[in-house]
Amino acid sequence: MNEIILGTRIRQRRREMGTTQSDLAKKIGISASYLNLIEWNKRRIAGTLLKKIADALELSLNSLDDITERRLLSTLSEVAHLGPLEGSGIEESRTGELIGRFPGWAKAIATLARSERDARNAVQSLSDRLSNDPFLGEEVHRMLTRVSVIRSVSDILVEYPDISSERRDRFNNIIHEEIGVLSNVGEALAAYLDKSEHAEHILTPTDEVESLLNAYDNHFEVIERATRELKFKTNDPLPVSRREKARALSEERLGDVIDAVIKSHPTIETASARDRARRALSDYAAGAILMPMNSFTKKAIELRYDVEALAEAFSSDVDAVCRRLNALPPGENIPKIGYFRANAAGTTVEALGVEGLNIPKYSSACPLWVLYRAQQSPEAFIRQRALFPWGARFIFVARARNTGTTGFGKPRHYLTDMIAMSEADAAHTIYAPDHSSPVEEVGPSCRLCPRRTCVHRVEDLLAD
Repeated sequence: MNEIILGTRIRQRRREMGTTQSDLAKKIGISASYLNLIEWNKRRIAGTLLKKIADALELSLNSLDDITERRLLSTLSEVAHLGPLEGSGIEESRTGELIGRFPGWAKAIATLARSERDARNAVQSLSDRLSNDPFLGEEVHRMLTRVSVIRSVSDILVEYPDISSERRDRFNNIIHEEIGVLSNVGEALAAYLDKSEHAEHILTPTDEVESLLNAYDNHFEVIERATRELKFKTNDPLPVSRREKARALSEERLGDVIDAVIKSHPTIETASARDRARRALSDYAAGAILMPMNSFTKKAIELRYDVEALAEAFSSDVDAVCRRLNALPPGENIPKIGYFRANAAGTTVEALGVEGLNIPKYSSACPLWVLYRAQQSPEAFIRQRALFPWGARFIFVARARNTGTTGFGKPRHYLTDMIAMSEADAAHTIYAPDHSSPVEEVGPSCRLCPRRTCVHRVEDLLAD
């Protein structure tokens, strides 16, 4: 539908300049009837002709075919699929025309949609914690235990009024002590829920590390610079030994740099979080040594972000390539790629996300994600075109790989690596779907998915 924006914008700009179709057509050397077809989105346009039209309308090529407007088109297409709007007769095929003619209204609608999405993500995160966070379960159990003790002691005092004053004082002291503990538990729960309400959600060591990665958008330029002189020190052709050597180099030569990054981030408070962050940044540094960002970015663009081809080009493992794709610096036509890893139990053991896609931390995500299906076909890359209930479309690409020692008679254990990107970003990659690619309806998790007829539902919707 990008052509719809283009044709509408040409028509709108021509009218703003007070130029007739005949005059503009003559100026660029085509017939007025052909220009009419272009303006009404019935003919595709590119190359030299597009440049001529842009010059005649005193516009740059970028302003005619703006990536920002393509993303706006994607957002409005998601809005058209929102559940509450089903049956409202939205003319999705004319979305590009709305953007071209009324860009202000289009941006306003998209802003409202993003606000709704942010609220939904907050509900998802909070629901996940309230339902499954072990800290919350433990504190609630402590609270109920203290309440039971207080009730039992108070029952004794009420039912046996003739007990000695010494025993009565002892029971009163027990109630006083238990109320103090209960008060502390209540304060801890209040602080927990207050913290959960805010965007950071820094409650566990894993959250602390995720906060660090998110703060840098998983791109650490100071580590990138520090690894440039080390890239020639891993010339062993074997992928495993190269990776081990790169990891050893990062720990030996970049320890101070990594520690400085960790110390500079105030949310890394616990020893456990510092250890986790150190491991994560050592892995990042090893990837930077094996795949320097400048050459990796050029190769990724050349190969259209093909994970297998990039792994072969850099003699690296697939998971390392996925992490480097997630670390790509933002730029024009550079897709934002998330990375997820799950084990055979369906537990997400690593999540480097992408905007608009939240994965539950303490409970299972939707079982229809290809992330969980890939282990049925190990070592094969599987693409999924996923449609969420609120209209967002993502491309998932997953592969299950054997991990651990191998050999005859030894069990095979699999981890699944998955990259994720919006459908708009996927257009820049080898994984871009064509119109014949099936769209699979998925959800975030059962408690937040409104698809009530899904045969895979195992929990009721949160709002029920």
